[in-house]
Amino acid sequence: MAGATAREMDSDKAPRASRLQTDLAARILRLLKEQGAGPGHHLVELDLCRHFDVSRTPVRGALKLLAEQGAVEARANRGYVLRSLVTEAPDLDVTNPEDEEDQRLFVAIAEARNQGRMPDQCSQLEVARLFDAKLPTVIRVLRQLAELGLVERKPGNGWSFASPADLSRARAESFAYRAIVEPAGLVEATFELDREWLDRIRAEHRALRKRKWVDTRSVELLAIDADFHEGIARCSGNRYLLQAVQQQNRLRSFMTIEWIDGAERMIDQHLEIMDAMEAGNIRKAHDLMKAHLTPERDVG
Repeated sequence: MAGATAREMDSDKAPRASRLQTDLAARILRLLKEQGAGPGHHLVELDLCRHFDVSRTPVRGALKLLAEQGAVEARANRGYVLRSLVTEAPDLDVTNPEDEEDQRLFVAIAEARNQGRMPDQCSQLEVARLFDAKLPTVIRVLRQLAELGLVERKPGNGWSFASPADLSRARAESFAYRAIVEPAGLVEATFELDREWLDRIRAEHRALRKRKWVDTRSVELLAIDADFHEGIARCSGNRYLLQAVQQQNRLRSFMTIEWIDGAERMIDQHLEIMDAMEAGNIRKAHDLMKAHLTPERDVG
C-alpha cells in the first residue's frame, strides 16, 4: 500500500505530457491495432521514430505515457512491450486539462461574438471576468485567435476582434486557400488511404444524409465535415498539410458556418470524393475536391 501511495505521489509530481506526446501515444496505439500486435510485442524506439518521422524524445515520452496508462510496460533491457491486444487494452486518456479549458473558452467566445454579446474591443481581464476563465487560459486562447487572424493585439492588454466584414473576407480567403492546399494532399507521393477511417466516415455521412435536416444538426455536420477533411490530410502523409487543415477547421468552427440548404449537397460531394479515392482514381478525387472547395459553391 505504501509503495502504491508513493507511486501515486510521484505521478502527481510528474510533468504533464506535451500535446505532441499525447497525440503520438494515440497514433502508436492505432498503429499497433492495425498491425494486430499481441501481448509481449516489442516496441522499438528507432522503428517508431522512422515510422512517425519524429525524434526519440517525443517517442520516449509517448511510450512512458502509454506505460502510465497501462497499455505497455517497461522490461529490463527490452524497453517497452505491449501488455495485451490494443482492443482489450485500457483506453488511453490523452485529454490535456488545459486543452479542454482552452476549447471551452474558444467556443464560448465564438458564441458570444456571433450572438453580439461581446464588445469589439476588450482586455484580457475583461474576457476572464466575462467568461469566468483563468487568465492563462484567456491568454492562450487569444493567441490562438490571433494566429487565425480573428483578433489583434492592442497596446497594453487590449484586444480587438475582427468585424463582420473582416470575418466575411476571412471566410472567402479560407476557401481559396483550402482549394489550393487540400487537393494537393490527394496527389502527394506519400498519400495512403486509411480504409478503416474511410469506412467509418462514409457510414457517418450516409446515416446523416438519411435523417431529416434541422438547424440543430449543424454542429454535428461541422464535426463530420472536419473529420472528413482532416482524415484526407492525414492520409497525405504530410504533417504540415494536416496542421494547415486543422487550423482552417478551427477558423471555421469560430465563424459557425450556416449550412441552410447546402447540407445534403455537401454530404453528396464528400461521398463522391470518397468513392473516387476508394476506386483509386486519385486524379478524379483531386478535381472533385478542387471544385468542392471553390468559394462560389459555399459548402465545406
